[in-house]
Amino acid sequence: MVQQVQLVANCYLVLFEACRARHLPGNMGASTEWSSMHACVEDILQYVVDAPQELYELAMALLYELWMSVVTSDPELKCTPDKPDSEFSVLALYLRWCEHIFDAIVKHSVRLATQQADTTPAAQTADGSAVVPELKEEKSQTEPSELILAFIRDAPYILPALLAKVAECLKSPSTAPLGLAVLETAIEIRPPIFITGLDILLEYAASPDRATRSGCIQVILKHCSSRSSLLPRMSLAAKSHFVRGVRLAEKQSVELEKQVASIFNRVDKVLPVGELAVTEAVEARKREALALRKQKKQAIEAGLAVYAELFLKLCAKHMELLVVMFVAYKGLSATVQVIIRRIITPLIKSMADTPAVIIPVLKQFPVGTETLAQRIVFLLCVNTARVPARELVQAVLNMCDARRLDGNFLAYLGNGMERAEVHKRLPTIVAMLNGSAGPQMLVSEFFTRVTTSYLNQPSVLTPTELLVALHEPAVVNTEKKAEEAVRVFGAMTNTDGTLKFPPRVFDEALAQLAGRAFVPVLMLKTAFIYREQHHGVADVAVKNLLQTLIERKVWEMRSSLLNAFISLFRTMLPDALPLVKSIPPNILQMMAKIDARFGVPAS
Repeated sequence: MVQQVQLVANCYLVLFEACRARHLPGNMGASTEWSSMHACVEDILQYVVDAPQELYELAMALLYELWMSVVTSDPELKCTPDKPDSEFSVLALYLRWCEHIFDAIVKHSVRLATQQADTTPAAQTADGSAVVPELKEEKSQTEPSELILAFIRDAPYILPALLAKVAECLKSPSTAPLGLAVLETAIEIRPPIFITGLDILLEYAASPDRATRSGCIQVILKHCSSRSSLLPRMSLAAKSHFVRGVRLAEKQSVELEKQVASIFNRVDKVLPVGELAVTEAVEARKREALALRKQKKQAIEAGLAVYAELFLKLCAKHMELLVVMFVAYKGLSATVQVIIRRIITPLIKSMADTPAVIIPVLKQFPVGTETLAQRIVFLLCVNTARVPARELVQAVLNMCDARRLDGNFLAYLGNGMERAEVHKRLPTIVAMLNGSAGPQMLVSEFFTRVTTSYLNQPSVLTPTELLVALHEPAVVNTEKKAEEAVRVFGAMTNTDGTLKFPPRVFDEALAQLAGRAFVPVLMLKTAFIYREQHHGVADVAVKNLLQTLIERKVWEMRSSLLNAFISLFRTMLPDALPLVKSIPPNILQMMAKIDARFGVPAS
């Protein structure tokens, strides 16, 4: 057969090339003198492809004979290998044989892989987890990838486009391990096909099959992450997958809202009668909509995570790519934004020890993506057992100053601030309060971090110092929010449900505040809150506060302070009646106009 191939190659070289030199048409169709020779060639090719494993050595010998003819006819390979200048040139013949033999080898390997998968099912434990098979000394069965890799290694020339035949394996979970095994080794042993192999891996890095997707990403990172020249190519593919996933998630989110709306707009065949029946029907629809939302949101999140996996893996090494996520995030529906904030959790948490890599991206987040930036700050600081890195704290503080950001960015940085910084930022923290649970939780978190001691680092402020700081003019100017902040402070609890701050904290704070030149109205409201939260225990401290204010002639201070004094005094009756003796009669008369109970001194 080798001699027949040599004869055919020589005929191509001598006769056909002679025809081409005389500018005669080259034709090897059935009506020409070449037909019988061409048929012989086809028979040899068919004989080889019918048994590619058994005749592998023969196939290689035939291909090398053809390739030698190619080199003989075109020593400088001026004719582009992927585009022969003629359908019947030696190069065209070689490429045709190479493709058919490689195709036969791939199909043979796929059959072998499928057979092995069918005959060796994965063992499982009672809970469904896979069991690792025991190692045996005897020789293992032939790997399906061996023959394909042998061809890729041995063939004198192989078109990179032929790897598309291997890519077909990645479409099925049963043959994906074969495709991955081939591609991982092929891009190592055959550098000219590296880029083509990489492109295939990048394409299937968003495969819906988890094992296939993870395998592709693992190979990509193993062979390409250290090659800076490949980063643009990998980044482009990763961005494309992520953006496609975001668009799909957004489309699914819109469809979800339509489905939810249809539940409430649906007209029942039998209308409910009576108020109770109508209420139950509405509640049933709410439950149906809630179940639908939960199911669909889980599916949307799982789908977006598939498309984002490669992108997030690359971001771990090239954090500047995260800018793409910020750009995509802006303008998305609330549903998809929440999903994005969730899927970045592992990535951002892994940056907690090295926040410097993400700070440049965080500083330039676009307007409209504040919730994503806040999520990143939170994830970097979520570990309550450690103090946030100083460089992160300083960067966020500078960012808040430059962009006038609210307290949401500061809530988890309290234990990383300095004393002066806490005093400066306290009004911003308190300004978040609006009576709802969310802001109260954030303010409580800030208070906890500020007053907690860490290894080799005392608390930034003591509880007493923090309570006193809440009465500073800059905080008091937030009006009712300052009072709410004091309530949040007093209501904070430990994990066992007990109040976090003991009564002595209020005792000490009120004693300090009562002696200040400027007495804020909030101090009296704090005393009132103290009595509410520590009834009985607070009475002594509150009476001492009232006595101090009487001695300081509170009636000569602001009217708002006097009114607050009278209100607090009233809550202490009758226990506070002895204090009336310390108030001049004319002042009592004035106070009686505000509250009649001050009209008669206690005997």
